[in-house]
Amino acid sequence: MKKLFSKLLDILKHPRGWSLFVFYILFACTLTAAIAFAILAPTQTILCYVCYALAAAGLAYFVYTIVYLAPKIKNSTVRAMHRHRFTDNLLNDYGFRTVVFATVGSVVNIGYALLQTIVGIVARSIWNIAIAVFYFVLIALKVIAFLGGKRAKNNFEKTRKVYRVCGCLLFLLAVTLSAIVILMNKTNMHFEYAGMMIYAAAAYTFYKIIAAAVQFSKANKRGGLVVQALRNFNLADALYSVFVLQVAMIQAFGSAQDAFANNITGAAVALLISGIGLFMIVRSYTLKSPPDGDGGNR
Repeated sequence: MKKLFSKLLDILKHPRGWSLFVFYILFACTLTAAIAFAILAPTQTILCYVCYALAAAGLAYFVYTIVYLAPKIKNSTVRAMHRHRFTDNLLNDYGFRTVVFATVGSVVNIGYALLQTIVGIVARSIWNIAIAVFYFVLIALKVIAFLGGKRAKNNFEKTRKVYRVCGCLLFLLAVTLSAIVILMNKTNMHFEYAGMMIYAAAAYTFYKIIAAAVQFSKANKRGGLVVQALRNFNLADALYSVFVLQVAMIQAFGSAQDAFANNITGAAVALLISGIGLFMIVRSYTLKSPPDGDGGNR
């Protein structure tokens, strides 16, 4: 009996294989049953409380298995990534990783801009068209930075000129945003998310702004100029998303008196984006040697 108990304890401490698979099945069943009892049961019985207790214990053990397995999964994933050139560069080369993620982000932005264009045309909404225009300009900036950086290769002077042009264009993008804010006042434009989508949009926007701010700081410390330009564009994208989200939230939950807040936020975002653009322009003139990682612009 003692030997059996020790074996069971060892299985619980070191989850793996079939025992782990069986636990996940049982946990899914108890969790589903607990949710069903909580929603559908007219009165709470002993069976309900037993099910709740099993679901709670299962949840605690589920978290334990994730914490236990996370390092092993990470190590296995890293080893697998090192076997292939693309994933190895993705793991170890910060500049290469930035370009890949910027490319993926641009594809997403193209899809989003096309969607807003279609919605704007069908609904005759100037606001949706304005959102689409902003993202099309942002995509063009990323393409210019990528192609310019590729042509410049490791030539610092050429890379610095590309960085300066990107700063000028980002400043013009802020002017475009200012025009959108003015147009919003003149035409009473608004934007809405369907149903519960506003909550998902809010969660994604907060993630986006935090991730963009972290990467902005990281790129300025160890990234090349083209990498920094791409991260700056991502920050501008995130700031604009905050403005769009606020317009949608005021439309959904606010009143006409709250519309003034859109003007303040729009102006603040335009100033921040223009500030990033001016920072890039000034830095392109004052920087006398390549920053760390500028040799890795691809």
